[in-house]
Amino acid sequence: MNRIMKKAASILLAITMIFAVPACLGLSTVSHAAEAASAVWPTDKAFQKITTYFDAQRNVSDASGYHNGIDIEADYGTSIYAVRPGTCISADWKDAYGNMIILYHADLGVYTFYAHCASVSIAAGAEVSGGDVIGQVGSTGQSSGNHLHFGICDALLNGWPRTTYYDPLTYFTYDGTSIASPNPVSLTAEEPACGCTEDYAGIYTTKGVVTFLYIRAGHSADTSALGQIPAGSEVKVTKGDGKWAHVEFNGIKGYSSMDYLEKVRDFESGMTISGETAPKDTLTAGSPFKVKGVISSNLPIKKVSGGVYSKDGKTAVITAEAAPDAATYDLSTEFDKQITFDKLAEGSYTYRIEAEDSSGKSYKLVESSFTVGKKPVSSGDLNGDDKVTISDAVMMQNYLLGGTSITKEQYEAADMNSDKSVDTFDMIVMRKKIVENSGTATW
Repeated sequence: MNRIMKKAASILLAITMIFAVPACLGLSTVSHAAEAASAVWPTDKAFQKITTYFDAQRNVSDASGYHNGIDIEADYGTSIYAVRPGTCISADWKDAYGNMIILYHADLGVYTFYAHCASVSIAAGAEVSGGDVIGQVGSTGQSSGNHLHFGICDALLNGWPRTTYYDPLTYFTYDGTSIASPNPVSLTAEEPACGCTEDYAGIYTTKGVVTFLYIRAGHSADTSALGQIPAGSEVKVTKGDGKWAHVEFNGIKGYSSMDYLEKVRDFESGMTISGETAPKDTLTAGSPFKVKGVISSNLPIKKVSGGVYSKDGKTAVITAEAAPDAATYDLSTEFDKQITFDKLAEGSYTYRIEAEDSSGKSYKLVESSFTVGKKPVSSGDLNGDDKVTISDAVMMQNYLLGGTSITKEQYEAADMNSDKSVDTFDMIVMRKKIVENSGTATW
């Protein structure tokens, strides 16, 4: 059994090294050695306020200015606990770290270190279990107050922690522990004036990030951190300028450096607009007027509306609205059948259709100017019902007998032989047309 356990531990260590070594060489990789690894919170659970967070830049430049762990605010003398079973490598003075304890965890192939201790309760070579007391919180070394500096790394150099470092808040899960923010802030940054454009919009993933990428409150690494994007995660970018991106991740909106982001795909199309014909510049009343188009949005489309407006595009003449919450809109159904173009008078108009997503942003699908011309006169159709019948003949007969008057358009329709006058000869032509239309030889 011991042989099997040792072999398993060797395999785990080998896997860890496969992921860890490329990271040390500066390659773009993500370590998953400790995914879902559970641990004991290193201080009493009453102390969960983080005053300084981990900075992934420490793995790019191993300089002390980039924080290689987390600082947990705690009272002087509070117990420090081993987060997992391991072996004590050292428990002594380490200059700026003050009294520091380093444990090695063979099952994960990493070291945990606990700095600024008031005192230590363990010595090198000791075996510990998760939850064992190994020291007490203090403010030794370069420290501005009582706290525990807790970190994780995969290597030591002359007994000191070295890259690669891991964020303790993402590397381990701590049962029953809820991490408090040191300075509660809005999860959405106020959008500053900037030159960012939607040319960079899309779905991105982290690039060259071993642990996480900060979501900042502004276009600068000097601004406060609102949240974190774990390595390998997909994040939504709405705008960018090549240096900074407007990001959205897990309900947090802010800004992240584009040096550590790589686009994987465009936003998926939020809605498709379909039709049968393209808009025409000139229409006669009753002509079809249909459009095609595709709109891309990362938010649900909630409304599609529009219609015919006056020439200036402001005064609505005929309007219609499509059914809400649809993924596809067929304008030939949603609009062309609702908008009765044959009711439009002669003149110039604007045809406009717009979509609106759940944020209230509008997308112009089409805006086209057109002119409604004079409706062609149908020969013999005096009453305007698009056919020639006995009722038209009665109207013409009354006119010829002087019993009624007709309009200019009716006069043109009554001139069936096109000789510029309406007389008995036009009645003969009309009679012939009515007979042909009715299929009977009787009057």
